[in-house]
Amino acid sequence: MKTIKRIFSFVPPFVLWLMLCVLVWGFVFTRITDAAPADKLLICVDTQAPGGTQLASYLEERLPDTLRMVQVRPFTYAMFDGDALRGADLFIVKASHAEAYREWFSPLPESLRSEENILSLDGVPLGILSYDAAAGKGVAGPYIQYAVPGEEAEDYYLFFGGTSLHNAEMENAVDDLAADAARLLLAME
Repeated sequence: MKTIKRIFSFVPPFVLWLMLCVLVWGFVFTRITDAAPADKLLICVDTQAPGGTQLASYLEERLPDTLRMVQVRPFTYAMFDGDALRGADLFIVKASHAEAYREWFSPLPESLRSEENILSLDGVPLGILSYDAAAGKGVAGPYIQYAVPGEEAEDYYLFFGGTSLHNAEMENAVDDLAADAARLLLAME
């Protein structure tokens, strides 16, 4: 009986040690596999992005080396980190949701206002058509699931984040890589 009590006396410290290890290694893993907002470009998609990792790799290869990483996340990722979603550099959003997320967007950069199919809200150009539901074609089509089975197809637009550090027209910008990434995406049709 004393042996059993002695064994069980080690359980609470062991559980505490195990929890501490998980926290420490989780912190280390996050620091190794993530980057500061100034060093990464975050693209949030208002649908599923089954090829998000491949799309991120495609963009990383074509953007300057000053950028440490590109991440492509579906909006459902917000369950884990809502602040990251609101702080994205680029958004691909359904036309019907554009008004709901409008406060997250910045006006379209001057360099991209000559594009066709621009979405303006209250006279402010905000987005560029990235998926044409009638034609069934969109940017990064192999990586992003625009047409969801069971849902009515609708247009999607590419927007720039209102707090992006990669939009030269924003106050605290470090570069203009969001516009470069947008051009790469738009060329992927």
